[in-house]
Amino acid sequence: MKKLLFAITLSILVFGLYAAGWQVDSDINLTLSQSAYSDSWQGTELNNITWMASSNSSFQKQMNHWLHIRNTLKMAFGQTHLQKTDSQGNKYWADPEKTTDKFDLESLWRLTLQAWVDPYIAGRIESQFLDLSQEDDDNTRYLNPSLLTESTGVIHTFIENDATMFNARLGVAYRLNINRDQIDNLGNKETLFTRDGGLELVSEFQQHINAPLKSTFRSRLQVFQALLNDESDDLPNNDWKSPDMVWENSLSTKLFGLVSANLLYEMRYEKEQIHKVQWKQMLGLGISYTLF
Repeated sequence: MKKLLFAITLSILVFGLYAAGWQVDSDINLTLSQSAYSDSWQGTELNNITWMASSNSSFQKQMNHWLHIRNTLKMAFGQTHLQKTDSQGNKYWADPEKTTDKFDLESLWRLTLQAWVDPYIAGRIESQFLDLSQEDDDNTRYLNPSLLTESTGVIHTFIENDATMFNARLGVAYRLNINRDQIDNLGNKETLFTRDGGLELVSEFQQHINAPLKSTFRSRLQVFQALLNDESDDLPNNDWKSPDMVWENSLSTKLFGLVSANLLYEMRYEKEQIHKVQWKQMLGLGISYTLF
């Protein structure tokens, strides 16, 4: 599996740098907010700076009459810098706190057989740039943990034109979760591997809007139903059998020039983590630049 994902990643880089005729869609967004107060300000408010940088890229190509390749890369990272007051009333800037962090790379290889559904294989790597879960133990890690997914099945495109894209795919998936340099109770570092497999449903929608403002709306729904887990005998319950759901939505609107408004909304349900639906929402005004 690692060799396959490495080959897919390498193909993305090679095709992206050297191949001609790729349909490329890429944009970069930077959102910044800042608040400042004078020393004489009567209140509990403190200075703060919040920033987030994100990019959403895809490039695809019909390699020949029977093979279509689409690669997508989503990245985001943001921090909040807060000014705090110590016990003596002196103000100081605390270490920045992470507000968002995402690295998501996927390659989808589709056999275009001119049928109602087409076979596909896909490889995906999901991670974060900065893992601070063991920061107190001075064990900051990068691109950790990593979730590697290998899937195959059938895909159907319902709509595909210059303005709208909507497809759905159903297949079997095998997942490998890698948690590197995890510190155990004895202070030793070890790498933990968790594997599971099951059914995966993925639906993607994209809409370009030209009026009244130029906007792009993207939505991705992913549902994974685990059927096997290599640690099922050691787990305290059967929460791993519950479906995992991730629903990602983004709306980017260009106001004027490079200035844009960006709305991100994500909802997820993973019973192994918590028995509740999780969601996050971010709204910001910043700079957006379309590379292609």
